Amino acid sequence: MKLYSYNISHASDSELSEWFDAMSSERKEAVIRLKVAQKQKLKIAADHICRKAISEFCGIDPKKIEFFLSEHGKPFAKGLDVNFSISHSGDYVVCAVSKKEIGVDVEKIRKISPDISKRFACKNELEYIKAHENGFFEIWTLKEAYFKCTGTGLGADIKDVCFEITRNGVSCSENNFDCSFYEIDKEYICAVCKRFDYTP
Repeated sequence: MKLYSYNISHASDSELSEWFDAMSSERKEAVIRLKVAQKQKLKIAADHICRKAISEFCGIDPKKIEFFLSEHGKPFAKGLDVNFSISHSGDYVVCAVSKKEIGVDVEKIRKISPDISKRFACKNELEYIKAHENGFFEIWTLKEAYFKCTGTGLGADIKDVCFEITRNGVSCSENNFDCSFYEIDKEYICAVCKRFDYTP
C-alpha cells in the first residue's frame, strides 16, 4: 500500500490548468458544474493525484488511465490490477493505492456538534469520542475508510462495524481488515482501511 497526499495551496494556476486538460470530458464537466473555486481545485487535484499514484504503482502512462464507477459508486481504473481510494478535505487531497481492496478518508479538524456522533457511532465509540479531543474525527474517518474499502458506501448498517482505538493501534469488529491512522498534517485526521487475506 502507498499513500499520497497533496496540499492544493501549493498548486499554481498553470499546474491546475495542465491537470484539468488531462482529465476526461466527463470529469471536466463535473468540475465546471462546481461553483466554488476551492472545490474545483480539489476535484482537479484529486484526479491528478489518482493518475500519478496509479501510474507509479502500475508503471503506466497517466494519460492512458480511464476511470469508471462501480454499481455502488466506487471508482476503479479500467483494465488495471490496482485498487485505489481518494478523499479530500480542507486543502488536502489523499489517495491510497494497493493490490488489495482499500479505503481512505481525510478530514480537517474543526468544531462540530458532538450530538452528530450518535448517528454513526457504537456505544464504545461514543465513549471514546467523549473522552478524546479529536475522537469524533478519528472514528468518523475510520468508518468512511472502512465503507470505502468494502465499496458499499455509508448506509443504515454504519453502526454494525465498530472500532476500538488503543495505544496498540486500531481494531475493527469485522475480520480481515487492517485499519490505521496516517499523519499528514497536525490539523487533519487521515485513516486507511485495507482488506487482507488471513487463513487460521
